[in-house]
Amino acid sequence: MKYAFICLIIGLISSSCKKEEQGVPEIVEKEPKPTASFNYALVSANDPFTYKFDNKGTNFKETRWAFGDDSTSSVVAPTHTFLKTGTFVVTMTALNGEGYWAQREETIRISAANLIKVNTKSLGAGKLNLSFTTNMAVSKTEWRDGYKNTSAVISTDKTIDLTFEPGTFKEIQLKVTTSKGSTAILDLFVAELGLIKDVTTFQNTFTVSHENSGGPDAGEGSKKMIDGDITTKLFVGGVGGNMSWQFLFDAPQIVNGYSMTSGNDSPDRDPKRWKVEGSLDGKTWVTVDERSNEFFTERRQSRTFRFTNKEVYNYYKFSMLELNGGSNFQMSEVRILEFPQ
Repeated sequence: MKYAFICLIIGLISSSCKKEEQGVPEIVEKEPKPTASFNYALVSANDPFTYKFDNKGTNFKETRWAFGDDSTSSVVAPTHTFLKTGTFVVTMTALNGEGYWAQREETIRISAANLIKVNTKSLGAGKLNLSFTTNMAVSKTEWRDGYKNTSAVISTDKTIDLTFEPGTFKEIQLKVTTSKGSTAILDLFVAELGLIKDVTTFQNTFTVSHENSGGPDAGEGSKKMIDGDITTKLFVGGVGGNMSWQFLFDAPQIVNGYSMTSGNDSPDRDPKRWKVEGSLDGKTWVTVDERSNEFFTERRQSRTFRFTNKEVYNYYKFSMLELNGGSNFQMSEVRILEFPQ
């Protein structure tokens, strides 16, 4: 027994000595983790599309940039030109040699409305002059008759004269291009009086009291009444003088005018008497306009109605109180507007 104990002690001492001979494992220093940070600024006051990005990251061996417009860069501190207006999320990714990464995002907003000021001047006799001012260095100007890229260019001058029939509007697009090819586009809704703000489809919820039997998306559903196309219409059968519709805005708006376009057939379906009300809470209503004995003398005729209102409301409700002899209701288009005051 004593012999076995002595052997055990000798074995433990021997093992301990071997561990001391092996020593402590060498600690390998790892790369510090990267950080990502950057500042940005315009390169020139007359070029609102070109930005210089100042890399403030640390401990990186590689930098990757994404500019939110489908373009990228691996330059440490790049300069980038955006080719259009919009909201762009710029992402910087910093990587070290071990594959660790850090990321930073910043949002850049370039708004055509902030870059271009449109000026109007009534010339009388149904004529209006449009011009613009901007701090941008503009190399090309285009005025288009409509909001589409395929709309006809009606002028390339800095100013343009327009002629209007009574009670009509025009959709005019202004497109300016810089020497680097960046473009800013403004869609303008204008009448003889000047620029008009069309809030028909601006951040609101549109509802009707009575819907087409096929639903709002049907060929003659309620969405057709605000689709900007006078060749489509809303039709509701058997509603009589109980038809109404309502706009609920995300933020209160001033409305002091509207237009209505009659349907393509059956004048007895036109509204004859109606009222327009505004409300802040959807409970207490104020009548802002009221009409009676109104007639549309043509099919698909657009008529504009203006009234005095300087108050903002979240809700605007149109109530058709009497039709032109029939019980079925139809209307091709409704636009709610803010005229210059």
